[in-house]
Amino acid sequence: MLVAGVGLAIGALIASALPRTALETGLAGVATGELKRRAQAAAAGGLQAAREAVSDVVEKATEQAQAQGLDPDALDRTARDLGQKVRRVAEAAVTTAFDPSQQEQRSNASGDNSHG
Repeated sequence: MLVAGVGLAIGALIASALPRTALETGLAGVATGELKRRAQAAAAGGLQAAREAVSDVVEKATEQAQAQGLDPDALDRTARDLGQKVRRVAEAAVTTAFDPSQQEQRSNASGDNSHG
């Protein structure tokens, strides 16, 4: 098997070193044109198949997102709710940090009775 492969490679090298005849050039030109047409048809078919596959994936992903409640309206409501919650937490943190009476109330509530 190895000998056959080496022989084929040597034969290809010798054939490529010989000049082409007019007949070979004509046959190669016809074959090249046919090969190009077939390649273009295969590429067009592959492109169409890729488009259909992507379309199917997008459709299924959209259906799944909607089934999980991820439609634009639900996402908008969730984002607003989250924003309001974050704002309340931030306001509480600022109030606690800058309002000494809030800190004092928290200390008393936790049982800190340091009276001096």
